Amino acid sequence: MELKQCNYEIIRGSRKLKYPEEFHCPAEGLDLCVYKKDSPISDGLLLEKMKYLVLEAQVLEEHSMCFQVSVYRTSPQPGVEADLRMIFGLLPGINLTVPVSLDILNSQNLFPPRTIGRLKMTVFGKPIRLEEVGEIHVTTIPFLKEHEVKIRNLYFTDTEPEIILEDVKLMDGLGQWIPKQWSNKMADREACNTYLKGLREKADHFDYQYPYPDWDQYGGWLKKPMTRTGWFHTEYDGNRWWLVDPEGNAFVSAGLDCLRPGNETRVDPVRPWCSFIPDDIEIYGDALKTRSKNNHMEFCNYGIVNLIDAFGPDQWWDVWAKILKMFLYEWGFNTIGNWSDPKFIRYAQMPYVIPLDTYSPKGYPSTAAHIFRDFPDVYAKEFKDNAEEYALGLEQFKEDPYMIGYFMRNEPAWAFVYELNIAEEMLANPTRTASKIEFITRLKDKYNDIATFNVAWKLELKEFEDLYQPLYHACDSSEHAKRDLTEFSKEMITLYVQIPSKACKKVDKNHLNLGMRYAYITDSSLLSGYENFDVFSINSYQFSPYKEVEQLGKLLDMPVMIGEFHQGALDMGLTAHGIKAVIDQTDRGKGYRYYVEQGSLSKFFLGAHYFQLNDQSCLGRFDGENYQIGVLDVCMQEYIDMMEAVKICHSTLYQVVEGSIPAFDDKPDEITPIHF
Repeated sequence: MELKQCNYEIIRGSRKLKYPEEFHCPAEGLDLCVYKKDSPISDGLLLEKMKYLVLEAQVLEEHSMCFQVSVYRTSPQPGVEADLRMIFGLLPGINLTVPVSLDILNSQNLFPPRTIGRLKMTVFGKPIRLEEVGEIHVTTIPFLKEHEVKIRNLYFTDTEPEIILEDVKLMDGLGQWIPKQWSNKMADREACNTYLKGLREKADHFDYQYPYPDWDQYGGWLKKPMTRTGWFHTEYDGNRWWLVDPEGNAFVSAGLDCLRPGNETRVDPVRPWCSFIPDDIEIYGDALKTRSKNNHMEFCNYGIVNLIDAFGPDQWWDVWAKILKMFLYEWGFNTIGNWSDPKFIRYAQMPYVIPLDTYSPKGYPSTAAHIFRDFPDVYAKEFKDNAEEYALGLEQFKEDPYMIGYFMRNEPAWAFVYELNIAEEMLANPTRTASKIEFITRLKDKYNDIATFNVAWKLELKEFEDLYQPLYHACDSSEHAKRDLTEFSKEMITLYVQIPSKACKKVDKNHLNLGMRYAYITDSSLLSGYENFDVFSINSYQFSPYKEVEQLGKLLDMPVMIGEFHQGALDMGLTAHGIKAVIDQTDRGKGYRYYVEQGSLSKFFLGAHYFQLNDQSCLGRFDGENYQIGVLDVCMQEYIDMMEAVKICHSTLYQVVEGSIPAFDDKPDEITPIHF
């Protein structure tokens, strides 16, 4: 084993005099330079021999905190992002060891596997080789306020360290965070059972219909009849775009994602922190799952545990479904959003959308060889064959009038990189793919001989075959190279969209292709192939989607649907906000109204789906997200202050969209979010 302590330089922040392991950090975050090439800081360190950068730390605050490892090819420049960033979350108050694998620098994995105790990790940026690294910094991401962190150790090593968690209980048997108190924290199991049984009693006497007399059974607007086809479709009325429901009435999709009972806690990396993990499979089997995906993962869904304790292992789901359907009508949601329980979709008889890749055995069509991250070899016959198999996932839905449409997939990992050129990454990848063969063949046809090509690309290759060897940063070679690569990159993305889209239309001509749900538009090439969609979709984590919807709608001349948005707060329960943050549940309600009603001012806006029904686990879901973003907590308590605003929003939704009632314009104050 080789280990090298970091002789770091403090760029921002300061040591505490009395406790030198503790750092006082400004709100903009701590910044430690832990590696600087050809500098005394890294004297004696051979980075190429190291496998891990290891952080041993403790968050000395009451909330989770986000850390970042920033990697630069040269020295950092003010206002310029690192070439590659790895961000990850740590729970508060616990001594933790975080090994950051230097293999992550290849940027092939957007979400690296979770290590013991750590929350989610996300990787941003293009690949960088160890020999290219100029500096490495360890920082804390900007926080709510000045903050304090204890760093016991920072070192590079060629061996993965052993991680032993403190044996301290952080989550109670109901799935609640123990160290914190809040106004409606459930006292105990008996109180939870009493509450859930009260919900069942209410649901047993509920009148299952929308509370708005001008809505039809689908949630469409009776006051604006349009073309009746028996299926959901889009229609432009001369002023704006609308969805139209099967009865022929105008429809705006107010959706809620992840309509599933509870939310899983991944217990294997946090086991010592759990007060209770049931082991009786006969009773709690529905709450317990084991998965193998490169590594063994164990889960417990405490929301389901609570329902089983209240209603028994045979009846809990039926009671949950009845309660949830009641909530949806009360709240005025007219769309069951992505990743919802298939059994609930059949039970509810309400409009819904699906993520098609989850209904196809192999997911979104792929190939054995990838170009970059999850981007497949789109010129391979394997991709076309898998696209046809993928499309068969629509068979079970194609005759259902309640289905609005299908999202092709969600947030492709390859699309998270700004200014990504897929063809450039293809040349850096040593694999001889069908796409690379096609590209090199075209270069031969275009330039005729290697000498002409070398002049254009400013290279010194002996033959075109040399392009099968890794060529890094090819776009930087010349303007000719960048043009050739950009053109082919757009063509590859077009095929990535077009081939599966055409296969889907062959299987199902009745439903809308709702697009890819891109996380954000990192490069204009992501718009390639848009003409194959009926609706362009995007997950827009802003306080208002208006600008993004308007820009995309005008550019593409097509309607736009928002697949995800949310705002979280820390006044209840959990220790991280989510992607957007406000101060409390009242402002979450304001945030919902502001988002939906301001978005509706664009004529291209078809609706928005809130992410998500339930709070995430306080100890982290499968990947370690632990956000307070639900409309229900782990005990199925609704966030009343938020949901009152949601109900007001939906009660006048169509009048606001039409323009007869002004859009809500009381934007809540945005605060610095904790998210990873």
